[in-house]
Amino acid sequence: SQAQRAALLEEGAALADEREGLEQEMAAQRTEQEAAKAALDEKVSGLEAEVERLRFEESGKTTEAEEYQTHLEEELAESQAQRAALLEEGVANAATREEQEREMAAQRSEQEAAKASLEEKVQGLEAELAKLRSDEGGLMNEAEEYQTHL
Repeated sequence: SQAQRAALLEEGAALADEREGLEQEMAAQRTEQEAAKAALDEKVSGLEAEVERLRFEESGKTTEAEEYQTHLEEELAESQAQRAALLEEGVANAATREEQEREMAAQRSEQEAAKASLEEKVQGLEAELAKLRSDEGGLMNEAEEYQTHL
């Protein structure tokens, strides 16, 4: 009973450690995603400004400038696609984190139920032991009285 209790407490500590590790990992991922998103947002802003500048340039643009503008527009589209992918990944990570939190809560509930059941069994055994000790004391008194009677 105590071994089961100790095992449950140990399992609870391991689950708490695992949850803390997962939370730290998720926080690190969010930080990385936010940094990457900020960098991409800055790049997108710069590219948008550059594209606008090129659009308003004189009508006599050279072929080289037009190719550069096309290149920038392609980079802009690629950066926007990367940003969208990062946002999608963030949503997926949030869903994963929520699922992990639900699983941890379920495990905690199961563990608490098992702990309560064990505590109930321990209390029952302690009560039974106290009754047996009480019965033993009564039997000892009866034996002494019987022996005195003889």
